[in-house]
Formats: sequence, C-alpha cells, structure tokens
Amino acid sequence: MGRATTVAALALSTLVLAGTAAASLCVWRQPDTDISGIFGSGSYKTVFADITDSLKVKIEKRLGIALDADETQFKYFPVFKGTKRVGTVMTHAGKGQFGAIEVVVAVVEGDSGPVIKAVRIQRDREKAKAALRSTEFLSQFKGMGLTDKFTVGEDLKTAVAGAEKASQAVATAARKLLIVYDELGRP
Repeated sequence: MGRATTVAALALSTLVLAGTAAASLCVWRQPDTDISGIFGSGSYKTVFADITDSLKVKIEKRLGIALDADETQFKYFPVFKGTKRVGTVMTHAGKGQFGAIEVVVAVVEGDSGPVIKAVRIQRDREKAKAALRSTEFLSQFKGMGLTDKFTVGEDLKTAVAGAEKASQAVATAARKLLIVYDELGRP
C-alpha cells in the first residue's frame, strides 16, 4: 500500500507541475497576419535561446519577479524584409482573471535600446475581451522601453475596466519579453 500511495503522489505532483509550467508556454498562432499587420510584410526565422542559471538570476533581478518554472528557454522570431532584420516577435502566456492570455510582442531597436513596436493578444478568455484587444489599450505599449515600469495606473494610464488583472498580465508579459530580449543580446 505504501508503494501505491507513493506512485499516486508522484502522478499527482507531475500533473500539478505540468499545469503550472504550461502557463507561459505559447506558440505563435498567426505569424503571417501579425507580420503583415505590424511590419507591413516580411519573413521570419525561429531562434531558441536557453536561459542559464546566471542569466535567470539577472533577468529575475531586473523583473522583480521569478521566471515561471518552464522558462528555461525562450523562442524568438526575427523578422526580415529581404536580408534586413526589421524587428523581432516573441510570445508569452500570462495569467488573466479567467485563464491564460496569449500575448504577441514585436520589438524593434530604438535610439537607446529595444522598444515595443506593437502588442497583440492572440487568445484569451477574459470577459472584457474586446476592450483588452482594443487599440486604446494596446497602443499604450508602443514605444515603451527598458526604463518603463509597465505598471497599469502609472506609465500605462488605461486599464481595461473590469479586467485590471488581465491588463497587468499583458503589461507584465510585454515587459518580461523586452527584458529577456535585452539580456540575450538580441537573439
């Protein structure tokens, strides 16, 4: 009976950890549509970047929060027009009030480092879905850089009414991806 209990406990802990780890995993669902809408046109490639323990410490210090358990590797999509790199797209799943919010972030090089060109939401289950995806909310991210706090109510003036947690989840995902991008040396 002790062995059966151990096996059951191991299976349960595996399920719990798998549910936790899946929070930040996120595929890029509509690359052609996003590239067209954000950059006008272009192609992309996929780059995988591993997060070492020392890099994890640096990122977490800058973020002020821990990375999610599964964030040991990030996937980037450098976007090209011909042979010229025009930006990079990244995705992340944040935790909203009603489930995962899949965020697409486009980053370009600004005068003093990387800045956000656009933020899009590719999937969510929020009740205020239309407002969360609105130009009024998402356009606030354009031009934000590494010195911005990405805090709803401060440098992001407009939160979606009734979806403050979801609004901050989108902001946190955007900030996290910008910092990871900067720490990885422009993958």
